[in-house]
Amino acid sequence: MKRPLHLILDSHLNPGVSLFWWKHGLRVMEQLVPAEFASTSNRQPLEKLLEQSVWSGWKKVILIGSPASVQRGFNILMQANDACRNSLEVGFWPLKWSDLPFQMIPQISQLGSILQVFKAGHTLPVDVIKLQYLSPELETSYFWKGLSIRSRNAGADTRFYLDDQNLHEEGTFDCRIEFHKEELSSLMMIPDKPGKALQMSVYLTRKNQASSKSSVRHWIPSRYQPEQILGSGRQIEIEGNWANLELNDPEVREPVQSLHVEIIRRALPLIIPAIPIRSRETLKSKLFQLEPRGSVATQRQNASSAKRNRLRFRNHKLDTRGS
Repeated sequence: MKRPLHLILDSHLNPGVSLFWWKHGLRVMEQLVPAEFASTSNRQPLEKLLEQSVWSGWKKVILIGSPASVQRGFNILMQANDACRNSLEVGFWPLKWSDLPFQMIPQISQLGSILQVFKAGHTLPVDVIKLQYLSPELETSYFWKGLSIRSRNAGADTRFYLDDQNLHEEGTFDCRIEFHKEELSSLMMIPDKPGKALQMSVYLTRKNQASSKSSVRHWIPSRYQPEQILGSGRQIEIEGNWANLELNDPEVREPVQSLHVEIIRRALPLIIPAIPIRSRETLKSKLFQLEPRGSVATQRQNASSAKRNRLRFRNHKLDTRGS
């Protein structure tokens, strides 16, 4: 028999998570009633706690932490075999510094709706992308939204294989592979698109190869260059003529010679809301919805003139009846 709920809090070296737990920890524990609660520390890192939860027969595992904690926990869970992952109900609750002020104010906090999501435990098997790269040994990593690759060698010769497409690129470039639009969170998923087969989209930004320093293009920063889409596919392979590829991943510190990206279907039963959580309107959005004073004054003048016309028409009818 599976054990009900394991709640993991990644508060070690995360002051924002610690502040949130100091304010709402008691209410979270009362609503979710975890069978076991664990908090990360110097002796108990997140990797150790999650590995123990995978092999301890839990039915539901909920991770509360920073967005970086959620990405690390996601990779740890994906390293387990398919049988272990599919037997779990996984919940990710990322806490951002920008959201903490709103969570601290009870009048505008959505804590009650968030706790109901994890308490109900509605799950959706989601697709993820798997990356295998050679640097210098074969390594594996998993991503949710996508990943970024770049080449900084002007003499590089790179090949792109997108399903049946074979593309060739020379020189330096920035490449972006996009998959999910939403963030990796149990609270951001939209439950009206279950089981939709997704494809990865590949975008490329070429670097200007200026022939002289007097050229105008030489002074244009790379971030202003137009981004072009190369194509879409369910499997992508990128090969360089040497280790000229760099991954935008803090875990990968060495250049990469080749990499292979594919989609893993129904890889993880992710806890999502049964209905979307209503987002509160910010003060900024309400201010921009206010009409300018000039239009308000015009509307008042039109309303008063229409009212005077109605009164004139009514008085005219009364005079006609009296005569």
